[in-house]
Amino acid sequence: MSDFTVSGGTNTSPLVATFEDMRTFSTELGQVQDYLATESLQIAAVAAGGDLLESAILSPATFADAETKILQAAAVYLLQTARVAVLHLFIDGAIVTYETVESALATAADGLYFVGGFAVGVVVVTGATVVAGGVALYAAGVEMGYQLTEVADSTGAAVDAIGDQVQKNPWLLATVMVPGGAGALITSGANAFASAYSPTDAATAANQRLADEFAALLASAPDLEAIQAWAGEHTDLVQTIINFAPGFLAGATYTLGPLAIVGTTSLTGAPWPPLNYDQLVEGIIAGGGRFGAFDDATGEPTVAPISFTDSDGSPIIQIVPSDLKSLFEGADEIDTNGDAPAGSPEGTPDDFSDIRLVERVGPDGVHHWIVQIPSTQNWGLAPGTATNDLPSDLASMAQHQTVLMAAVKEAMEQAGVKAHDPVMLAGFSLGGITAGLMSSDPWMNQHYNITNVVTAGASIGNFDIPSGVNVLSFEHTGDLVPAGDGSDNPATTNQVTVHADPPGMGDHTEPHDAAKYAVTAGEFQGSGNPNADTFTGSAKDFFIGDDVTVHDYAATR
Repeated sequence: MSDFTVSGGTNTSPLVATFEDMRTFSTELGQVQDYLATESLQIAAVAAGGDLLESAILSPATFADAETKILQAAAVYLLQTARVAVLHLFIDGAIVTYETVESALATAADGLYFVGGFAVGVVVVTGATVVAGGVALYAAGVEMGYQLTEVADSTGAAVDAIGDQVQKNPWLLATVMVPGGAGALITSGANAFASAYSPTDAATAANQRLADEFAALLASAPDLEAIQAWAGEHTDLVQTIINFAPGFLAGATYTLGPLAIVGTTSLTGAPWPPLNYDQLVEGIIAGGGRFGAFDDATGEPTVAPISFTDSDGSPIIQIVPSDLKSLFEGADEIDTNGDAPAGSPEGTPDDFSDIRLVERVGPDGVHHWIVQIPSTQNWGLAPGTATNDLPSDLASMAQHQTVLMAAVKEAMEQAGVKAHDPVMLAGFSLGGITAGLMSSDPWMNQHYNITNVVTAGASIGNFDIPSGVNVLSFEHTGDLVPAGDGSDNPATTNQVTVHADPPGMGDHTEPHDAAKYAVTAGEFQGSGNPNADTFTGSAKDFFIGDDVTVHDYAATR
């Protein structure tokens, strides 16, 4: 069983109050303040009441005593009102102060990342220019060396030819003293030089040497698999690199000059260089859009119910989640279904997004819905048939309203999810990113009752998920996708992130795998960890009950 490192949930310090908790307390203090002030005025009004004033004539002493006690009581309420008002103002001031400090610290951190990246960008481009110049000079030197060698060899051939002539007829040396008499010797030497000298051969030999040296350099460099393995072992550094990227690009563009800034801005159609992560993603999307890539807005989704049958036409039983393990086994299944397996009904597209809604009706008649969202299916730069493709990945990281989101909303509408029905959004990779994005969407929270979110291998650290939503995220060691937003998930009482090594499953070492996350999720649920028990308790009605219906929908552009 894996060892788990858990952030958030019961691991959140009980001494740390969230801003939302403080706001709630401030609101309640305001209500107490209003109550005490109202009571103070009502008590003071009794002192000026007609009945009490009339009693002053009959019993002045009693009237004076009553007036004194009434005014004292009103004064006590008024004093308490003032104390609560001061506390109310203090809490409000603390909220503003803490939020300002937190925002300033976040801004300062972003600024440090940007400045650091900018400096690296300047150094890298400058260094690359120097290295490129050095490489060019080295290549020129190699070329010149081979040409000089060729000249020297050819000159040697000319000398040898002249020597041969002299050896055969020594009297030819005497002709050198006669004006114009050296022509025979020079002609033989020149002919030999011309026959031996070949600048093409020299260039070919020089180019072959440079090619061999470059090939040896490439062979000594780490391959893609080694780079991926290194990045997987240093996901924190990958996050840092992502945070450095905007500043790095700014520094690199600055070094290349104003034309590079104007040219890149014109090319991408977005402000360049990017100043933060959001602008970086927007720049990638806008730049790709100029060439027909990354355009998630292409095509409105078509969503229709779908069923799966075998070659005999018998229904294929789909996975019904009964716990966290089977939840991600179902995630693996809907990804497979999206490739139109054998036995799919006639007319089923080759690629589609299988969006699954699992409806459970409890003994109390309440409908609980698990909405399972598929992961990335098409890695092409241009939009594909299915809505869960690379353009949707980028659009969701930019927190756009994606076509996949629209398809999920349409599937929920067709399945009959009501505004008050509890909803769990779940997914692996892009499915988890979309689940996190939808749970932070104000429109979704106004129209649906999202109570739980479960993700695996998904980057959701930049999404502002409401505190009333219980979030459970799984991240494997070496999985780069959760690091793709450059942020850790918030460690709050409602948002729990479980870090674990991927389970060993044969020779397959890829940590970003739905089947492996299913094993990790199942082990965590049975681990006895208090966070697992807390989440299971909050989500039990989604997994328990025999009155269950599975609704699958095929979504395409």
